[in-house]
Amino acid sequence: MNISCTKLRETDRIISQYFSSHNNGWLRSALGTLTHLGSGGVWIIIYALLFIFLDDHFTQLLLTLILAEMIGLLTIIILRYMTKRKRPSIHYKYYFLTPWNRYSFPSHHTLRVFIIAVIVGKDYPEIFPLLLIMAATVSFSRIYLSKHYLSDVLAGAFLGIMLAMASRSFI
Repeated sequence: MNISCTKLRETDRIISQYFSSHNNGWLRSALGTLTHLGSGGVWIIIYALLFIFLDDHFTQLLLTLILAEMIGLLTIIILRYMTKRKRPSIHYKYYFLTPWNRYSFPSHHTLRVFIIAVIVGKDYPEIFPLLLIMAATVSFSRIYLSKHYLSDVLAGAFLGIMLAMASRSFI
């Protein structure tokens, strides 16, 4: 187990170093903008607007998303304090309201976008491929921008998919 963890950490480090050394200004700027599709503040505003302006048909969908998000946040906080894995970039800023953000495992942005992709994609299969592309792009942006390691993103995607499926069956 320790050998595989060591190999995983080494692979994460190599991938992060590769993207740090092959930095493209235009791509960094584009991904820096797209990464906000996974930000909590953005989705709090979107959820609030949807509650206000959409009819009751969407209430169950929104409640499912919010349930998955709340369980996801709790899971993220617990895992981050358990692992205390430092982020690839030493320049990452976190705020006093979110002290767990100083740690990287797993990726909360990735968890969120996969929750959204799976839950919304189930009700609207015609846009599911677009939602998966969005989730993959946000996930890649987290690695490219040195916010997370590959294993952080993979764990966030796995947890997001599992939480989305569990929340859909619960509500």
